[in-house]
Amino acid sequence: MKDVRIISGKRIVPSLDMVSALLGMKNTDQIQTVFEQQLSVVKMRIRPKSAMVIDEFEFSADNHTEVKKVLCVMLTVGDSICSLIGKYTAGNEMLKAMVVDAMADSCLFAFEQQLLPYIRQLCLEEGYGILGRLEITRDVPARFQKTVFAALEAERTLGLSITSGYMLKPEKSMSILFELTQDTTMQCLEHDCEKCADKNCMLKKREVLLTIDKTGLNGADSNGPSFAGFPVKSDETFANVQISCPQGSNLLDILRENKMFLPSYCNGKGTCGKCGVLLKEGSLPITPEDKAAFSEKELYQGMRLSCRAVLRSNITIAVRSHENEVFQTPDIKWDNNEVTDKYNSDYGIAIDIGTTTLAFSLIDLSGKRVIDSYTAVNAQRCFGADVLTRIQAANAGKGRQLSCLIKHDILIGIKTLITRNAIKPAQLRHIVIAANTVMLHLLRGYSCEGLSGYPFTPVTLDMEELTLSELFSDFWEDALQIFPLERVNVILLPGISAFVGADITAGLYACNILEKEAPTLFLDLGTNGEMALKRGNVIYTASTAAGPAFEAGNIKWGMPGIAGAISQVTFCGGRSKIKTIEDCLPKGICGTGVIEAIAELLIAGLIDTNGKLKEPYFPDGFPLAQTAYGEQILLYQQDIREIQMAKAAIRAGIEILLQRSNTYWEEIGAVYLAGGFGFFLDTKKASYIGILPEKMPLKIIAAGNTSLKGAQLYLTNPDRDGLQEIKKNAREISLAQDSSFQELYLKHMAFDDITV
Repeated sequence: MKDVRIISGKRIVPSLDMVSALLGMKNTDQIQTVFEQQLSVVKMRIRPKSAMVIDEFEFSADNHTEVKKVLCVMLTVGDSICSLIGKYTAGNEMLKAMVVDAMADSCLFAFEQQLLPYIRQLCLEEGYGILGRLEITRDVPARFQKTVFAALEAERTLGLSITSGYMLKPEKSMSILFELTQDTTMQCLEHDCEKCADKNCMLKKREVLLTIDKTGLNGADSNGPSFAGFPVKSDETFANVQISCPQGSNLLDILRENKMFLPSYCNGKGTCGKCGVLLKEGSLPITPEDKAAFSEKELYQGMRLSCRAVLRSNITIAVRSHENEVFQTPDIKWDNNEVTDKYNSDYGIAIDIGTTTLAFSLIDLSGKRVIDSYTAVNAQRCFGADVLTRIQAANAGKGRQLSCLIKHDILIGIKTLITRNAIKPAQLRHIVIAANTVMLHLLRGYSCEGLSGYPFTPVTLDMEELTLSELFSDFWEDALQIFPLERVNVILLPGISAFVGADITAGLYACNILEKEAPTLFLDLGTNGEMALKRGNVIYTASTAAGPAFEAGNIKWGMPGIAGAISQVTFCGGRSKIKTIEDCLPKGICGTGVIEAIAELLIAGLIDTNGKLKEPYFPDGFPLAQTAYGEQILLYQQDIREIQMAKAAIRAGIEILLQRSNTYWEEIGAVYLAGGFGFFLDTKKASYIGILPEKMPLKIIAAGNTSLKGAQLYLTNPDRDGLQEIKKNAREISLAQDSSFQELYLKHMAFDDITV
């Protein structure tokens, strides 16, 4: 007796995109409405079941008969869904009948995909590979349907029947044949659209036209819609562009491929709400993620998340350019006096590659002074807000793209500085780069596989010295347009561990940490939470996954520290009073603004000790300000939770370092707060929410961009031995492996240990 395997499907759900494609209808909003109405009914009626068996069939061609080993598969989603389709048809509810019919087909295809691992496993167990998939009527005659039916005893195993015309009953059933081979490395399971005999198949990928409209976001509505809280002028959008792309493509992927990089802090998961575009012509169904990211008005105007948008037909969109964002710069000072011999001096450039931002300093090496600076967004943020999402993207095959993005950013920064200061390219002699370990791996094109799991093994943490031609070997032509490569020496500063990188080494170097006698705490509260505590000759270091909340990466109205971001919040007479960066009209809120808003709400008694917003603000958020277009900038309950998790992680991490070094808070002589967030942070309000104890603000030194300062210092006063001593004396504490960390983390989630 043949070994017929019976498999039941699990959690089969129809796809709206596939339903729209199968119907080939443009009125996707109407389809979506019916789809949502029928979804629960369809899921209840779907009864997926399959049978499969390995057998021998005779194949005839050119008067020659050959016996081949095949895997026969038959699958069905049952008769109940067919009854529902018949009911709607009989009642002349044709749209319902068509949509449910397509939903049933979508479930059948989804079930087929679910079966593929089982098919592969069965073949490997029996010692076979899969040479190819055979479509009935395309590759083999229709009569093979009856042969498969008999081989599987489908009437007994699946409750199916077959007509004299070889049609299966119920109709939502199908047969597949796989030709087998002794070569187990062959695994050709998928349907080949290019060979499909059905030329009119709606699932066949066709080309669609994507147009980027140069009139921009303001062209859609006389009221001037905002870009998810960011008002945009038409001259800030990309020039008019037309892109031909395969039907079914993801919009964010297409934009990335064409060098249009939108923020995507969640790396395309649909949770951060930052990759919005404005639909001006055509149709993009509204997804649940769209509804979470945009107001009803914005959805009506056409706002959509590009990461959730699937291109089924020609569309026209407007996309905001983020290339010219200017960040609030923490204490990057330069000497405005003329260089004594400008055209005969040598110059160096210090670079800090942050996860979110890039900072450059142009330095006159003879005078040892900074003469200009440049900041920019790290274009890699389109692949995620933090190092973990960048690692995942790199390991998923995006490493080359990530490397090219950062190299392109660096070339632009260098070119800007030397052009703006009328410096001859040959005068540039040295470049020093500090960055966290992941950023340096992506810059160098190193594999991030070792950084993705315990024991977190980097390719290298050593200082690297190379020529610019070695660094930019794959950008040779672009780099040659800026400077003679062979004359420029590049130094990549050394790191301490996988998640305490060269940016922290540079920061400790800039703070002269080795010379401190009293216990000294160093905190970098950027996109990643790194910390170091020096006691005696030992530097205890740790890194905690605080997430991007301190830089507003996952805050609903969050934005970087650029013009228009709310950076300060106070309460006066029960109402919020705000200050924005560069005193522009408010567009959103940056990290310091979020901290201050939460502190003020705590002081006013509008947040309880568990972090819950009190009524009437809990469901809809607390209003902070209005945009130029009258939209409310709100602080939501989820925003408070994000900050709670971030501050708890930081505070717990610090206390672990104190425990492991046998240090009390009172013994700490100074706390160096590094990074742009730390520089502009109101430390008293930070202590209100519990990032640091109440008395710590008196000891805090806002150190600014210590990573950049360390690179500057190495350019003007290189001390390789000093850097190596920091690295040698560092002792990493793994918070994930520390049994006390989780307990402290949960303790500091609340606001019950603060005094205001």
